[in-house]
Amino acid sequence: MALPAFVNEAYATALTGPYGTVYADRERELAFEAALAAAPQLKARLSANENPWGPSAKAKEALIKSVDTSFLYAGPVVMELRKMIAQQAGVSEEHILLGAGSSELLSASVMMAAPKGKILMADPCYISSRDDKSDSSGMQLDKVALTKDYQYDLNAMAPRVSSQTSLVYICNPNNPTGVMLPAEQLRSFCESMSPKAPVLVDEAYIDYAPNPKTDSMVDCIRKGQNVIVLRTMSKLHAFAGLRVGYAIAQPAMIKELRKYCSGGFSISTPSAAAALASLADTEFQNFALQKTNESKKFLYDFLKQADYSWLPSSTNFVLFPLRMKSQPFMAKMMEEGVSVRRWEFDNQHWCRVSIGTLDQMKAFAGAFQKVVS
Repeated sequence: MALPAFVNEAYATALTGPYGTVYADRERELAFEAALAAAPQLKARLSANENPWGPSAKAKEALIKSVDTSFLYAGPVVMELRKMIAQQAGVSEEHILLGAGSSELLSASVMMAAPKGKILMADPCYISSRDDKSDSSGMQLDKVALTKDYQYDLNAMAPRVSSQTSLVYICNPNNPTGVMLPAEQLRSFCESMSPKAPVLVDEAYIDYAPNPKTDSMVDCIRKGQNVIVLRTMSKLHAFAGLRVGYAIAQPAMIKELRKYCSGGFSISTPSAAAALASLADTEFQNFALQKTNESKKFLYDFLKQADYSWLPSSTNFVLFPLRMKSQPFMAKMMEEGVSVRRWEFDNQHWCRVSIGTLDQMKAFAGAFQKVVS
């Protein structure tokens, strides 16, 4: 009877305390979303790394059909989804934990680890605060700067893993940089560090990697290592609003993480049914990836023509350095009907632009030329 109240309280705790904000600059993110919602005549929403082509036709069909049975609890279809994910990952169902997007499972991981010690991470990464405010709220963040080419510095991180480390967080490909670690380097790191502390590899963007299967760290779990892999369907599968994600880890770790989340109970019947259809629809996945790459090439060509550099991206977004302050740049782009994200690190202002449709990328290019001219 106490479970729903516990889950709600735990999730609220993850977002607001006592261990601080899980996500970087959450207050700024909320303010930005409010401004985005109020933006007049938005031509291109390129600020949230969403898939603008939407879910596959098969996923939509399954979604609509499932509405007739959505008065029933989602248990059977969620169990079927868990089984399918386990089969695709080559692990048992006991290795899988479902959640409403990977955000729920990331929160659970942080809640589990924060009271036990320090969370080691790169800076910047998805859960590192851009202004360090989260450190003052109780969560112990052990941050290691990226290398000069904005890659994870595994050689610097390894000596920092100690008995005081409760979790090692690695976002690969990284957000906000889009840069990806070579698989063998990360695999070696996981093998040597996971006996000392759990290594969480956030693979939210792995579907955009050159070789998603071999670039993933799921094989570390199959070898019995203390590694947690997080996945979301919010990106390539276009489920940002449908909310389906999962964790892959050792069964004992899955049992521990379940204490801090819904364990899949938060996934609706329509979302689970659509997820089953989308995971089986490789034709759509190939289509979405092809379209993303076409639009990314357009962006690369435009930036090159405009004499701007960028970081090599294995994701559906691109980060590039600006020649003006990021706050007025983002505001002026919004006035032109294009939303982007801004970052400030390494004494540099940056723009992160999500990959949209070709028309949206053209809208970005037109707005960018006007704003920086």
